[in-house]
Amino acid sequence: MNTILSDEKVKVWKKEGMKYLREVFKYSRTFNTTPKELFSLLCPTTEFDWIEGWHCEMIYSQSLYHEYNCIFKTDYFNMDEVWVISSFDKNKAIEFVRVSEHFTIKVDVKICDNLDNSVTGNWVLYVTALTEEGNDILRNIDLEEDHVEVLLDALAYYINYNEIKSLPKGMFNLQN
Repeated sequence: MNTILSDEKVKVWKKEGMKYLREVFKYSRTFNTTPKELFSLLCPTTEFDWIEGWHCEMIYSQSLYHEYNCIFKTDYFNMDEVWVISSFDKNKAIEFVRVSEHFTIKVDVKICDNLDNSVTGNWVLYVTALTEEGNDILRNIDLEEDHVEVLLDALAYYINYNEIKSLPKGMFNLQN
């Protein structure tokens, strides 16, 4: 097989280095629930039930809930995003790929049944800049304002009390 052209391109890329930044963020949380119940809440439709101010536009889903190849849009943090569910292992794992103007974010979620009436959810977010503005935002990210931790707190609250927990004022811009 002739790979001269691709080998040359790889040499150029290695010499230049990656133009855009990537950061990886990891989260883990244990919930007093079942894998089925936790998994059902990791859905753009059921997030209306537990995320204060949640809004999305369903683009495609046969069931109108989460499923493999489901596509929906959000517009939080002044960014229009398209989300695609790229992997779906019911009650065990789900993967979302989010694309906006300045970033792509791959979200891997794995659910582990602890066999003691609790489950541990593990989230890994691969945030990759697509523009120089995305690079600037990633360089200056403020982990003190970690929105994922806030959402995990809201998820735990909903699981424990079956009520929506108020989110910090202005956490999401409500464009819709």
